[in-house]
Amino acid sequence: MKKLILTILTVVPFITKAQVTLIPDPVFEQYLIGMNIDSDGLVNGQILTSDAQIPTQLNFGYGGGIMMQNLTGLEAFVNVEYIEGYYNAVGNTMTLTTLTKLKTLIFPSNWINDIDLLTNTDLEYLSIGNGDLEFMQYNYIWYLDLSNNTKLKHLNVINLFSLRKINLKNHNANKLEIFLGWSYSPFSNPSNYTVCIEVDDPVAATNKVYPYNNWQISNDSYVNYYFDDVCTLSVEKFINDNFKIYPNPVTDYVSIEQKSTDGVTLQSVQILDSSGKWIKSIKDNFNQIDVSNLSKGMYLFVIQTDKGNKTEKIIIE
Repeated sequence: MKKLILTILTVVPFITKAQVTLIPDPVFEQYLIGMNIDSDGLVNGQILTSDAQIPTQLNFGYGGGIMMQNLTGLEAFVNVEYIEGYYNAVGNTMTLTTLTKLKTLIFPSNWINDIDLLTNTDLEYLSIGNGDLEFMQYNYIWYLDLSNNTKLKHLNVINLFSLRKINLKNHNANKLEIFLGWSYSPFSNPSNYTVCIEVDDPVAATNKVYPYNNWQISNDSYVNYYFDDVCTLSVEKFINDNFKIYPNPVTDYVSIEQKSTDGVTLQSVQILDSSGKWIKSIKDNFNQIDVSNLSKGMYLFVIQTDKGNKTEKIIIE
């Protein structure tokens, strides 16, 4: 009997832990409470995993001044088919590998630098560009790998001015709409750039021959595109890989490390707060940037070069 009790006392904590999904971002959890998903109704950094497995839709509305900054826990929503949200600052890579039932993702202007959609093979509708450019929570995705998303019917990357490559190999959908271009904004000048669309048969795609005869690509005078079977890496990719800010988190000083010059010149570093408000500009001494006078919290460091920009989130403690 004592052995049985000891076994129960040993196993129960692990069972309890397995039933809970951690939600470290309080704004994320508050959204879940508003959608009646978090059954305890408390912002306590966790929800029942069984709660996360119920919904098929998640709508995070407009972040604006109250922004999500961490999507940890999203992986537990394994039955979700629809996700929508705007103007947050989640940053870095958005990984949706466990959400294999996802069909619609509308997530513009959320400060996403990369997105992994390889396991989301049911995806039909993707809007991942940028909305009103008054706000600074731009998505900075330079490469979209959609080679596994062969059911895709709609792709909106309007104002995604970092985009240079879309992988659409393996696609033979009878209908695919792609929206490129620049949506007017009084807060930012239009960007001119070109997108390479990677396909199995670039000649057929260029001439709108089957299986590309029902593809509709809308663009404007600011954004051009072309088809190729191999799209080479862009300058933006080089910049993203070549510059690093450390340490992170930081208390006193940060440094900008440039691994290779290769014709790229670091010009300045712009520091913004988490809402996108400009704080100050750094134009020299990039190896020792003093941040000791800044309040604790998250900041956006925009590394500006003569070939393009890179943005990183830095935590000041």
